[in-house]
Amino acid sequence: MSDTETTILERDAGTALEPKSAFFRFSPRILDHLGVAAYNSLQKCLSELAANAYDADATELSITLPDTIDESASIELSDNGLGMTADDIAEKFLFIGRNRRKDGQKTPGGRLLIGSKGIGKLAGFGVASVVEVLSWRDGILSTVTIDRDALENLQTLAEKPLTILTSPTELSHGTKIRLLKLNKDLHLPSADSTRRHLYKALPKSNLKVVVNDVECTAEDVPGVRYTFSEKIEGVGEVTGFYIVANARQPSPGLAVRVRGRIVKEPSLFGVDTRAHGFFTAEKIVGEVSAEFLDAEDDGLHAGDLINTTRDGFLEDSPIVKKFDVWAQEFMKKVIQGVDESETSKRTDAFLNRPAVRERLDRMPAHIRSTATKVVRGILAKLKNVAEEEAAELIEWVLRYYESNVLRELMRAIIAADMTDAEKLSGLIQEWGLKQVNSVVDIIKTQIDIIEKLEQVLSSNKALEIEVHSLIESNLWLIREGLELWSSDKPLKKVLDDKIGEIYKGRENIRPDLICRSRNEGNEAVILEFKRPKETVVMTHVTQALEYEALIKKHRPNISFTTYVVGREYDPSVLAARDKLMGASLHLWSLQEILQRARMRFEEILKILGR
Repeated sequence: MSDTETTILERDAGTALEPKSAFFRFSPRILDHLGVAAYNSLQKCLSELAANAYDADATELSITLPDTIDESASIELSDNGLGMTADDIAEKFLFIGRNRRKDGQKTPGGRLLIGSKGIGKLAGFGVASVVEVLSWRDGILSTVTIDRDALENLQTLAEKPLTILTSPTELSHGTKIRLLKLNKDLHLPSADSTRRHLYKALPKSNLKVVVNDVECTAEDVPGVRYTFSEKIEGVGEVTGFYIVANARQPSPGLAVRVRGRIVKEPSLFGVDTRAHGFFTAEKIVGEVSAEFLDAEDDGLHAGDLINTTRDGFLEDSPIVKKFDVWAQEFMKKVIQGVDESETSKRTDAFLNRPAVRERLDRMPAHIRSTATKVVRGILAKLKNVAEEEAAELIEWVLRYYESNVLRELMRAIIAADMTDAEKLSGLIQEWGLKQVNSVVDIIKTQIDIIEKLEQVLSSNKALEIEVHSLIESNLWLIREGLELWSSDKPLKKVLDDKIGEIYKGRENIRPDLICRSRNEGNEAVILEFKRPKETVVMTHVTQALEYEALIKKHRPNISFTTYVVGREYDPSVLAARDKLMGASLHLWSLQEILQRARMRFEEILKILGR
């Protein structure tokens, strides 16, 4: 004490007032502060009360749930455990906070005690206002009824006796808990979900738990099961199992079990599920046992690491933090391993499809090797993309490798200093589009080509025939998978003859069209080009439709998509644009063709994360 404080006390000693008595006071919500509010979930409440039956060495526990919640509804738990005498109820059951483990770590039947906080008996007040306890032992039935209102004020609770009624009984031993005056807002889960919860929450033992006359059993999760055992340095050993389920699970992750009892519900321990594919994280379910999280205080481990309501751990504890770090790293390792396995299986499945295998086998060995690596690399990035979308992209890749043109030649095209459309068209036509190392390089190179075409086509000096040649040499600009119609020679002869007849004497307006087919000739694409400086009018549209009608006459089972390609369109044509699209006739400017192609390739780059 400082000299100043001593002087003040001496000066005021003679003037001190009469001392005042003070007492602890308790909030009317003392039960909630003790953690009872956390038991407002019926499943949590039942887990806690069932744990008492387990610690009483019961081998059978029967739980009866009501169909609906009303004033007369009740919940009953009846077990064949050791039971209690009137003295046991008075001195042990009504002892709030009693730690049973101080009497021994195991039950008379040899079970490891799972209760320790001494407040689990209050769990019933989380869902009901009245708890009735009936217990029989040594031929005597002892009954006590507790009203929550009596517990709201601990100051008077010790002064207000509870009456324990006794009477003879032929029952040997056991206990029944009746929960009355259920909370009107209580959510009543299905009996099935309650059974699954209780089976997982309680230690594996010879305790048979029955809910509404149906025994609780394990939930069968289809998948592959793995066991593990690891040591956390400076903390202790963990053991457990996990299942890689065949489908996404409603509650994925590892549950934490201590002394055989679930303390923490399934958790992914903060793993970022977005960083992994195949929804892997949501397919992992299992348990980890960590006995050191409920260790007695032995000077090395601090006891009481479990929350009062046994639904989690004290997060600030160094031991708990070390466990959480281990659990997160373990989950990452498991998920990564599953990701790699799923990627391998999915890739093998794609590559072993008969159609894909046949196409790869036709490629030269060095091309086949590279193509296979590219396919594997793509599928590794498309983990959550639908099978159909992935298959379309792989189809696109295989087509390019089948063209078997060296990447270096394509790069030469890009690097060339082109001054006119005709020279560029000839070079592209001669060498085609190909690369053999990376599909990403393919896409980026095609975007480069698009940029160069945009420069060429921006000039009004480009001739119509040069534009035709550019597009014809690069049909991927219009749509992937277009092919020459050269295989249908009979139709080609008919068209040449008919076109000559129709436009005899007016050859100057004869439509210059390219027709391509795909899907084994069941679809066709018709393109009519107009030189960049010419405005597209309705006559040009009519010419395209006449040509389409002519082909349909000879090939009625073919479906058509027609494009009228130019730079500018007359207002009358633009006004009918939507209606024409409904008839599969599209008005695409040269710039729009290039823009659409660029968007397609940039979207693929986006998918590939480039």
